[in-house]
Amino acid sequence: MMSHKKLMFAVLLVFIACTVQAKETLTQYDGIKGRSYHADFYDANSCDSCHDSKKPLSLPADDACLSCHDLDDLIKATARPKDEMGQNPHNNMHYGKDVPCMECHGEHQPREHMCQGCHTFKYKKFQE
Repeated sequence: MMSHKKLMFAVLLVFIACTVQAKETLTQYDGIKGRSYHADFYDANSCDSCHDSKKPLSLPADDACLSCHDLDDLIKATARPKDEMGQNPHNNMHYGKDVPCMECHGEHQPREHMCQGCHTFKYKKFQE
């Protein structure tokens, strides 16, 4: 069972991610743009916090994201009403829980969300 602190932290992360527009969260850090809510990674030029090396040439693996972000918490936070239950972007009827994080989320630039070609996500605070 998830502790109350972990649940509150997960809800806070999702709230932050959903209430701000992608463009507004991008901040310039010593020659590279990144999300302001990941500022700690940029203070020490810690590209290897997410990428396989200090000079990354490819997108990070999902394990990098999931080492900080709990998938079950994300699924709960993005749950849809019963009639739209299969449209949860983190656990959906097409791919289950296997959608790579980088298909929708971009650390250094806004990304087009993979499912929005067919689906409309009308989360009250969703603005990316």
